[in-house]
Amino acid sequence: MSECPDKAAKLQCIAVDDEPRALEVIGLYAARVPFLDLQRTFRNPVEALAWLKDNPTPLVFLDINMPEISGLNFREISGQPLMAIFTTAYSEYAVESYEQDAIDYLVKPIRYERFLKAALRARERWLSQPTLPPQAPSEAIAKESRSDFLFIKSGKKHFRLAVGEILYLEKDGNYLWFHTPERRLLSRFSVQEAMEMLPPARFMQVHRSFVVALPHIGEVENHQVRIGSHLIPVAKAYREELMARLMGGK
Repeated sequence: MSECPDKAAKLQCIAVDDEPRALEVIGLYAARVPFLDLQRTFRNPVEALAWLKDNPTPLVFLDINMPEISGLNFREISGQPLMAIFTTAYSEYAVESYEQDAIDYLVKPIRYERFLKAALRARERWLSQPTLPPQAPSEAIAKESRSDFLFIKSGKKHFRLAVGEILYLEKDGNYLWFHTPERRLLSRFSVQEAMEMLPPARFMQVHRSFVVALPHIGEVENHQVRIGSHLIPVAKAYREELMARLMGGK
């Protein structure tokens, strides 16, 4: 049976903001609120998303204006039922934040009184939400919270990209090409960052510059795989694992 959180328990949270001073202020304020437990702070939203996959956290203080992933897209990409308190220097984002069912919206520079009010609102909602009973390991794996799509920033736009349509990723300097049957998008990601956001059962790195979607592989020939009309190199270090996964479905 589901139960609500214990009132004596602390509300765990993280903060994501590309401005060090903003994170410092949130850290100082959180330390003054006895029911808050600030777990981590992040300047890079991609790193925060990767951390959340292994450390589900109810509340996030989230900057809206970040270069890699906007705060407005962060919750949807995470695939988790996060409570969000948005922070920004621009008050015009208030309407959008409330449309996303945000707990609150804090305009920088943030005053402690407003921070506390937002934290109290978050605690009230948290205490009213039922918690799920612990899952067996197999159930936890089956319900892994990888999103079915990503928001990719390419140029000045963000594009919604279904994970199932990604054929392969190709490294190009500090960027990655996301190849699909209909288009390709260039975005500032490292291979490691992309792998942390994609479902591991579906994707595998086969070369220092290439990640492939296993279900889309049509042929394996010598040290290459064919995906549609594309030939992707497979480094010797990855070949054995690749063949094992293709043959055994591991």
